[in-house]
Amino acid sequence: MTAREEGSVLLLVILILTLISVLVLSWAQEWRTELKLASNFAEAHKCQRLAEAGIYYALGKLVTAKTAETGGTNPFAPQARGDSGALWQGDQQPHALELPDGMVEVRIADEGGKINLNLASEPLLYNFFTVLGLPEPQVRIMVDSIQDWRMQGSYPRLYGAKSDYYLSLNPPYTAKNSRFETVEELAWVRGFEASPLIPHLSRWLTVHATESGINVNTASLEVLLAMGFSREAALNIIDTRQAMPWRNFQEMPQGGANQMLGQDAQISFRSSYFFTITSTGMVKKNSSRQTIRATVRVDPTQRRVPWAIISWYSGFPG
Repeated sequence: MTAREEGSVLLLVILILTLISVLVLSWAQEWRTELKLASNFAEAHKCQRLAEAGIYYALGKLVTAKTAETGGTNPFAPQARGDSGALWQGDQQPHALELPDGMVEVRIADEGGKINLNLASEPLLYNFFTVLGLPEPQVRIMVDSIQDWRMQGSYPRLYGAKSDYYLSLNPPYTAKNSRFETVEELAWVRGFEASPLIPHLSRWLTVHATESGINVNTASLEVLLAMGFSREAALNIIDTRQAMPWRNFQEMPQGGANQMLGQDAQISFRSSYFFTITSTGMVKKNSSRQTIRATVRVDPTQRRVPWAIISWYSGFPG
């Protein structure tokens, strides 16, 4: 074999080895990607199971506390707190659970501590959106449009809207003229179009059949301010109820709810039967997470099954 032939063979061998190396590296990259995807899927699945565990753990705590409350026992007493000793008041405060495969953060919201979107008076709605820092002209449109949306009739309020307005939009639709079924339905109402507030309003508003008044033992600062409490009084209410719930209107601090909002008619001191549980499962604190939001009804008088799941949203942002 001549030197030229030997050189050609050597070049061919180098070329083949190069091609083989490229293929091996390509396969290795695919394998790494597949392994990473499998690992991510397994971690997401584990986070989902952790979030589910948080929902059912919270349900057990709620049944215990609600049983104590309906039975005349202080719901903040040790037997109502469960084995962890933590207070689960339905006031949307975070509760951390350390589990063998990861951790769960759970928040419980008593729907009775929120403003009922179907029953709230005009002054209460006006105060609430003002507390959120919205400009007065927009607040007027929002409040009038909410009332027009939930009530029968063809003639809008001064700043509201009925079907004539909504039919002029693209795409057109008619006013509901009936009760809100979800808080997110506000996205269809004049004044809320493309509002970034929509995903957050369920923290303060509800559509569930709660008590006639708002539960001051679970209401947020924003809701208490909307009810007419001064900021100092609202903070006092929140601070005091951590140790002992308020029991009647006479105990309330000075600077209480504005007379125009109906005081006693607007205030409740007991939790409702409806709660929203938001549970976030994490394998590691700063890793991927999965969140479930469930709305439940807890009624200890139903001996067989004291709770029912009203809605369940997996993959909730959180």
